[in-house]
Amino acid sequence: MLETILSYEDWNDFFTKRLVESGAYRLSETINTGNTCKEIYSPLKGDPDTIIQVGYFSPMTLIYINIINPATPGKNRQQEIEHLYKYQFDDEKQYGPPGLDFEEINILGISSYLDQGFHGSETVYYRNGKAVKSKLTTSCYADSPQSSHTFHFHQESFFKRIKNRMVGQNIKYDEIKTVQLQAVFSGLKSN
Repeated sequence: MLETILSYEDWNDFFTKRLVESGAYRLSETINTGNTCKEIYSPLKGDPDTIIQVGYFSPMTLIYINIINPATPGKNRQQEIEHLYKYQFDDEKQYGPPGLDFEEINILGISSYLDQGFHGSETVYYRNGKAVKSKLTTSCYADSPQSSHTFHFHQESFFKRIKNRMVGQNIKYDEIKTVQLQAVFSGLKSN
């Protein structure tokens, strides 16, 4: 389906049609706090732990879309610290204020993001059953260059870190798991 601004009334209608009417997700919760509305979509297909959170300033202004899975704490953190900005999909303009307006270029950009899914992998290092750090290697599209980011969780005190380095424990992990991001969210085209 060729998507245009005429295909949808607003961002809420866009996500209802793309996620719910496609049969891939169901709207499980709507939370209104202050000036924002947050919708949580639960999966009906694909990884049962992958939820989609969508935040709006208004039905015409999208703040974020986070695709969250407990197996990928680094990818979750990356999405949580980023927000959508006015010129997110405009090649000529840069950034702008927070919020993605309901315009055709933005509809196509978010639609492509949902269709493509995630690319890359994440290696999560666990100690005592908790994620200590994560190395995320990802790209926006399958054929674009990848970048790597390391996220640290559960900060230890300065003295504990020195003690662990002296006894060589700073590099010991109980478990190391590598997750292929396509397994977490392969995109709506594959559903």
